[in-house]
Amino acid sequence: MVGKLSSATRGALRPFWSIPQLFSRELFSLGGGGGGEAKACVISLSLEGLSLYLSRLESVHIIITGIVSKLSTGVPSIAHFDALVEWLADFQTLFFAVDQANYCFHSQPLSNRGSTARTSICLEVSDLQSVAGSTRVFGEFHHDSAPVIANDDDDILRFCERAHQVFKVQSARCFVHGFLVRGTTLELWVFDRSGAYSSERLDLAQRPDLLVRALAGYTLMSGEEAGFNTFVKRLAPGSDSYVTFHQHDKFHLRPELIATADYIIGPGTTCYMASTSTIGELGTVIKFFWREDEESTEVRLLQRAHERNAWGVIQLLGYQDLVNIADLRQELHFPQKFVNRTFSCVATTPLGRPIRQFTSIPELLEVLRDLVKALQSLYVNARILHRDVAIKNLIITPQHSADSPKGVLLDFNFALDLDNVRPIEPMVGSDGFMAIGILSGQRHTYRHDLESLFYVFLWIAIANDRVHDEANDILKGMPKTSRLWKWCSMDFGALGHDKAADMSPEGFEGILDEFSSDFAPLRGLAKELHALIFPVRDGKIFTGTEKDQVAVQRVYDGMADAFNRNALAF
Repeated sequence: MVGKLSSATRGALRPFWSIPQLFSRELFSLGGGGGGEAKACVISLSLEGLSLYLSRLESVHIIITGIVSKLSTGVPSIAHFDALVEWLADFQTLFFAVDQANYCFHSQPLSNRGSTARTSICLEVSDLQSVAGSTRVFGEFHHDSAPVIANDDDDILRFCERAHQVFKVQSARCFVHGFLVRGTTLELWVFDRSGAYSSERLDLAQRPDLLVRALAGYTLMSGEEAGFNTFVKRLAPGSDSYVTFHQHDKFHLRPELIATADYIIGPGTTCYMASTSTIGELGTVIKFFWREDEESTEVRLLQRAHERNAWGVIQLLGYQDLVNIADLRQELHFPQKFVNRTFSCVATTPLGRPIRQFTSIPELLEVLRDLVKALQSLYVNARILHRDVAIKNLIITPQHSADSPKGVLLDFNFALDLDNVRPIEPMVGSDGFMAIGILSGQRHTYRHDLESLFYVFLWIAIANDRVHDEANDILKGMPKTSRLWKWCSMDFGALGHDKAADMSPEGFEGILDEFSSDFAPLRGLAKELHALIFPVRDGKIFTGTEKDQVAVQRVYDGMADAFNRNALAF
């Protein structure tokens, strides 16, 4: 009789999954988050390398050998869904200790592709199955005895979409483990914010025990080893979560997310509402993100903006770097360099509404007026350019005094310190909002931030979308005839040409014709702003930057005054 694995015996197995292990084919795009899609780098660990970890199991108590042997015998018979469900039930009965009773495997048939039946598997916390984010590890079984062909990109892409779904509901997760069984081959995968990597194909016909040992390894993982964000703490299971910066600043998180990342590769920005007590007023944003720079540009520039009394800018309350990709991938050898992102947590205030959630057009215009003033204060007082003015980075804040801003700038990840400019700066910005000069290769200046703010006004006036922040999401609800469709492209040369055509005196009339009915009365305001930003010189619009201080002041004051007058008159 094979016994059930005890907690004490399970502890001896933990070194197997002490780090993610897993190689090298560029296969597919998983990316997002500014700058377009990135190729996933898939890195290979040999069977010998995997065996090095598996060998640590050999001297464990004989009960483990019995369990592995019994379960391994059943691996070749997993030829259809019902057999898989039965085998997983045996695995749970034999392997899960009493302290792991809340874990379970959840199986679901997937739509068939050709003659191959597929099944999805998730290792979940059983008492949270109905809660998004309960998946610890995901996998797929392809019940097909045919050999795996070399050109298998379609299978891999479908598998990666499963990882994408996990990241969508667990946006602040560090990485996700997955396993793929196709016929008699097994691949072990890890997905993180810099790509995906896996083992080579392992032969279950020769070593059926590898599947048992891999699944055992997954169940033995701590939360950190499974890829969860352990910076978020709980006093007890099911209780409110919180984060603590350097052991003294504690913020209690609300479960609802106010920003998530709908991609795998990239910064993975995730934001929570928070307060300084469990019942306190919500006034703080806790943001998790993976930055590429060694030093946090956002933290440094927010500190500088505060020291120099920049107005209309979020205030930094706390920050901490947590881990980086190089640490997560230590002891692994990659044939090419990967992006070493650093996982960071930042606390800021105030907590506001997205600009798209304005309650009235006069409120929106007052917010835009104050955002012009905020950009001016940031540039003149702090010598900082924001460089990513877009709907997603602008909020409406509760006013605590008559002179506090109604509109506030946030997300300084792409901001530029004008006292520390490099010879060559990368092109940055958000789809739909980038200035014409930036698209044509000009250095970023104050006027480009103002031009981007003008585009924010145009997007809102045309689409009047109260739900979406990203231009590509807004476009899904717009007619294909809209000129704004050409404002989102990775062909920056063509994009700059199209925008310049739309900002010409003739082209801009077409933009005005697209204004929604609510904003039609503001076409005159749009013309006034257009004349300030794109003055006509020698028959062409000027997209350069005025350096004269009188001209600089004229643009800031002119835009702020135009928004203010129309807010009062509307």
